Amino acid sequence: MNLPGRSPASEQLLEEVKLYQRRKDVVDVDEGRIKVVLFRAGAGLYAFPGETIKEILSGHEIAWVPNLPAFLPGLIHIRGDIESVIDIRYFLGGEGTQPGGGLVLLAVKGDFRSGIRVDAVEDVADIPLSALKPPLSTLGGAARDLVSAEIDLGGSVIPLLDLDKLAVKVTL
Repeated sequence: MNLPGRSPASEQLLEEVKLYQRRKDVVDVDEGRIKVVLFRAGAGLYAFPGETIKEILSGHEIAWVPNLPAFLPGLIHIRGDIESVIDIRYFLGGEGTQPGGGLVLLAVKGDFRSGIRVDAVEDVADIPLSALKPPLSTLGGAARDLVSAEIDLGGSVIPLLDLDKLAVKVTL
């Protein structure tokens, strides 16, 4: 239908814009999703795949043990088990966290099991697989060696950290 004062080309352009808007609003319910744990470490926002984080622990006292590497602030006691605690900021290029405060993510993947100390947990979210992008080759800093993908979430790009890569760094 041609309206007075509009050319067929402008009508076609208007229809294409409307069609684009309708497609943008459609959510693909069959698209795969992944659960992620979004957390803060220093000034940065990062994520771990949800299947690798078994528990979020608060209020656990970290017992200092002499002669541990700088990335291990100590050990925690969880229901009869003793777990090491990794300070993730050490591997992300920031200063270590201060004693007390923060949370511990209990991470398990394969033979690797450890607590990971973070400043705060921001969210546990289901995100579509289409939001995962390969890490940029220009990604700099210490985090580059731990990133398996980047999450495009509401215009923010959040590095998705790989627990296997962290385990390799810890056991070296």
